[in-house]
Order: sequence, then structure tokens, then C-alpha cells
Amino acid sequence: MKLLERLEDGFVIALFLGALAALTAQLLSRYFLVYQFPWTEELARFLFTWFVFFGAANIMRRGDLIAVTLAPDMLPDRPRAAIAIVMHLIGAVFFAVLVWTGVILVKKVAGLPTIAMGVSSSFEYAAVPAASLIMCARSLRRAFDIWRNGLPRGEAATLI
Repeated sequence: MKLLERLEDGFVIALFLGALAALTAQLLSRYFLVYQFPWTEELARFLFTWFVFFGAANIMRRGDLIAVTLAPDMLPDRPRAAIAIVMHLIGAVFFAVLVWTGVILVKKVAGLPTIAMGVSSSFEYAAVPAASLIMCARSLRRAFDIWRNGLPRGEAATLI
């Protein structure tokens, strides 16, 4: 598991650094070179889209997404755990819908080439179902863990 977590962390970092490099190349070519790179904005947009979705999945794994826990924290342990399970199941359904609609969208744009790079637009949109599938699995796993082991008092009874 540690290896997969490190690979995921490395992937997210690589996406961010790639987007930063593409934007830097765009800036340098625009202001300091005679020739402007036509593909840099498009590549940065692709990488940033993947960074946002996989960054959200990464933060979900760490349990670091923002959560409002005032009302659930005032409840006894069993209702808190029940709320957490229901919230994770609702989240799993939401992410499953994102996977479904994301796959439909990827299929619709598969034949559309991008303007600057000439690759299929499906590469950009594939971030939605790919990261949503991971988040759906994590929501289901978390709901199962809470159902089996309960929710520790120090842990927030929230979706993430």
C-alpha cells in the first residue's frame, strides 16, 4: 500500500510540475522568443485538469478535505458512525455517477482532436471518470471500515 501511495503522490506532483513547466514555456516563448509555442496552454490545461481531480482523490486518501463537523461531533458514537456511513455511501453514489457520465463524455469527445496538439480531447476528459472511480472506491472502503470498526471519537463523522 505504501508503494501505491507514493506512486499516487508522485503522479500528482508530476502533473503539477508538468503544468508549471508548460506555463513557464508559454510565458518565456511569448515574451522572450520570436516564436510562440502554440501547444503550451493546451498542455497546461490538460495537466491541470488531471492535477485537480487526482489531487482531490489524493487529499481524500489523506482525510484532509474541508469538513464541517459541529453537529455530528455533538452526537453519541453510534449515531455519529451511522451518519458517517450514510455520508460515505452518498459520496460513493455521487462518484459513481461521475464515473458513468465521465465515460459517456469521454466517448463523445473521442473523435474531436484538440486545436494545438491534435490529440483526442478524450485525454483531457478522462481525468473525471478515472479519479472519480478512485474516490468511489475510497468512499465505499471507508463506509465499510466504519461499519466494521466504528468511528473513533477523534475522527470527524463527515464524508471525507
